[in-house]
Amino acid sequence: MRRPLRDAGALLAIAVLTGALLLFALLYQREAALRSGEELTDSLSRVIAEQTSRTLQSADQTLRLASANLEGLRRAGKLDEASAREVLRQELAGLQFLRALWVLDAQGRVLYNSDADGQIGESMAERPYYEVYRERPATDFSIGPALRSRVRGTWMVSVSRPIRNRDGSIRQIVVGSLEPPYFEHLWRGIDLGANGAIALYHRSGQLLARSPPDPKLTGQYLPNLSVFSEHLPRSPQGTFIRESTFDGVRRVVAYRQLPAYPDLVVVVGSGYGEMLTPWRRFAALTSLVWAAAMLIAIALTVQLRRQARSRERTEQRFQQLAQAMPQVVFIADARGSVRFVSRRWTEVTGRGTEAALGSGWQQAVHPEDREVMVQRLAEMLKTRQELQIQHRLCYADGSYRWQLLRAVPVQDGADDGSISWFGTATDIDALQQAQQQLQGQAEQLRVAGRLTRIGSWRADLLTQRVTLSEEAATILDLPPDSEPALPELIAMIAPESLEATLAAIRGTAEEGAAFDIETELVTHTARHVWVRSVGEPVWDAHGKVVAIQGAHQDITLRVLMMAEIRRLNASLEERIAQRTGELARQEALFRTLAEQAPLPFWTVDPRGCVTFLSRAWYELAGGAPPDWLGHDWIKLIHPDDVVAMQQNWVRSAASGEPYVGTRRIRARDGSYHTTTYRALPVRDADGANVFWVGVDTDITDLMANEAALRLANKQLESFSYSVSHDLQSPLQRVASYGRLLEQELEPLPAARAQHYLARIQANADTMAELIEGLLALARVSEVEIICAPVNLGELASEILQGLQAQEPARRMHWQVESGLAVMGDARLMRSVMENLIGNAWKFTRDVPVAEIVVGGSRERGEYYVRDNGVGFDMAYADRLFGTFQRLHGADEFPGTGIGLATVARAITRQGGRVWAHSAPGSGATFYFTLPPG
Repeated sequence: MRRPLRDAGALLAIAVLTGALLLFALLYQREAALRSGEELTDSLSRVIAEQTSRTLQSADQTLRLASANLEGLRRAGKLDEASAREVLRQELAGLQFLRALWVLDAQGRVLYNSDADGQIGESMAERPYYEVYRERPATDFSIGPALRSRVRGTWMVSVSRPIRNRDGSIRQIVVGSLEPPYFEHLWRGIDLGANGAIALYHRSGQLLARSPPDPKLTGQYLPNLSVFSEHLPRSPQGTFIRESTFDGVRRVVAYRQLPAYPDLVVVVGSGYGEMLTPWRRFAALTSLVWAAAMLIAIALTVQLRRQARSRERTEQRFQQLAQAMPQVVFIADARGSVRFVSRRWTEVTGRGTEAALGSGWQQAVHPEDREVMVQRLAEMLKTRQELQIQHRLCYADGSYRWQLLRAVPVQDGADDGSISWFGTATDIDALQQAQQQLQGQAEQLRVAGRLTRIGSWRADLLTQRVTLSEEAATILDLPPDSEPALPELIAMIAPESLEATLAAIRGTAEEGAAFDIETELVTHTARHVWVRSVGEPVWDAHGKVVAIQGAHQDITLRVLMMAEIRRLNASLEERIAQRTGELARQEALFRTLAEQAPLPFWTVDPRGCVTFLSRAWYELAGGAPPDWLGHDWIKLIHPDDVVAMQQNWVRSAASGEPYVGTRRIRARDGSYHTTTYRALPVRDADGANVFWVGVDTDITDLMANEAALRLANKQLESFSYSVSHDLQSPLQRVASYGRLLEQELEPLPAARAQHYLARIQANADTMAELIEGLLALARVSEVEIICAPVNLGELASEILQGLQAQEPARRMHWQVESGLAVMGDARLMRSVMENLIGNAWKFTRDVPVAEIVVGGSRERGEYYVRDNGVGFDMAYADRLFGTFQRLHGADEFPGTGIGLATVARAITRQGGRVWAHSAPGSGATFYFTLPPG
């Protein structure tokens, strides 16, 4: 009995032991199968998430390029619906995942659309891709939920990016349409088994795309799914086992929230039953092990083999997915050595995949990028942080193209914490070239604007802010990239130009009329600037003018030259008028002195027939008669002057006004004399015109002088240009290089080089002041005199208060008499007072209590500026008002010696005179007079 019991116990013990071992082995294999399936599913979710992120990144790059190209068209003034549609279509070319692109304005209305039948002008304000920027204005790239297209009725996923103004506000929004079937098409090549499924969700719980597809589920909100209610709140990625609410299939589910786009969640599910099928088979076979140990061993061996094959199939599926991707996909070990690369490597580089294994891939990287890339890889391996770097890769044709390489660390699942690196390399060469081209075009526009002194501007009528380019701000003496208020710029407009300028702005804002005007402005530095400004309206989708954009050009030099030419022409006309007046005063003696008079007299009856020609007239025409009376004398007139002369006669005969003009009379030798003719009517007692008495004045020599004057004006213009550009530009370069040299010498110990450099910079500054003084003196000579009442008292008080504010610690007593009003040019009188008071302020610097008095007498038309400064010797008074003349050394009192010359020029041009009285150490008094108003 004991032996059977022992045998039974032994058998029972063996049975229990083998059963326990078998049970443990089965549970272990079951967990291994589940873990392997979870790892596979998690790897697939990672790959699909990476693929989806690349697709969204490409969509974002497309929106960026579209925004940049639209902005370029807008700045060039070529942006309209047709050009915008062409740009959007070009960006869509070759992109399978984007169906359409459109642009919204700040109110949510469609401005442009890549489709010709796009909903231009229709409001999309209720769409999520607009509401997201209204609720969160700081948002950049946004991915919206699935929506039904209003045009096609199909589902679409919107991607959008704002176009911002310089102040960060949103001007427009570029929107793209991603079609869910694109993702379903990509996922068809992934084998997840009969019950496998892939889904893309919005973070709100909306289903965007699914494979296998189910049109009824697309677009539905499922926030109660466990992935959203339980798992995502705990971790952005993970795995779990759950029975599907859609089809009731139990699956191992791996979910992953996209790191770069957290609004999207990728969910990959593998059939739970399919995953455990090998294990169930193994369990069935192991039941026979209880009958025989050999069968158990055989069953275990077979099952282990099947598990190995399952792993091989898993790796094979991953490789198939990697080979199907358009990027180069690679896997590296923890040391950074590549152990797998997709076939895309061979297609791109023309090298075999074996050449890329280990560190062989480095040979295809551009030599200039290789060292930096190796350093970055070493840092990545040390820190185990995600890597993203741009580099150039050698292609099969020998050219180098830019690639974006990205690699992420993945735990191998071993207990030692070892990792592998999964990565991709994406061709971004086209994007890099587009960015370089945009930068080059922007630099060319900036250089062109600086050379032509042309700057662009844009005035927003809603915010009343004006955006100025760098050159536009420089012309107005404003800081670069400044955005002044529109009223601030209007305040710069000179009174003479204010009415016309405001009328042009109102015409554009209210009627949409473009303008092209010339305007005088006074900048914050008190510099008078003439600009030619061109503007045109900017309309919104409702046809309302919301802004004015345009450009302005500095034309100050041209305006000043034209003013000088007009002044010289006026002087010439005055001389001609004086001579004609002298002739007119001799009309009473005409009949008695005509034959003896040196000027060619003539008379004309009311019908226009010449009745008398003096001997001087015949001499002008070449000697003795034939008789040129009646209308025959017209044969002597130059053919080009006959029509104008006849028109003048008709006008004068009808109105009784003087018959005047210019004509050319042919001499006997065939040459022409240029004359001015003037005739006055002689009336009878009833006031009727009896005849006309006229005279010709030979101005042939004057015309020659006028030609010489035009040449002199042109030379003056050339001189002014030389002073303002040819002299200033090299001087500015000397100063710039001086500052650069100063920075180079700064770390070195003090030596003679720093002393010499300081002397160079000081002389350059002095030369700049002299040039500026010359230009100021030239402006005084060229400005057109505009007489108006000028209050010298208010002007002097304003200047003295400004000087006191600059040196508040200085002890100064100043007095300005009341009633100092003159008739003169306000600009010239300001220059006079600034120079005289500035001199008094400078030369009283060393006096304990300085005194300055401004006074005068309006009745005498005499005014003065007195100080108690150092004074000067009257023996040198004749040098006071000369250019560059100084009575004190530059080391005592700095200055250019042009201020008093400017005063003398300004007073003389207004018909006055200037002089001074002084004694060394007793101060000085400067007097000037102006004609009474």
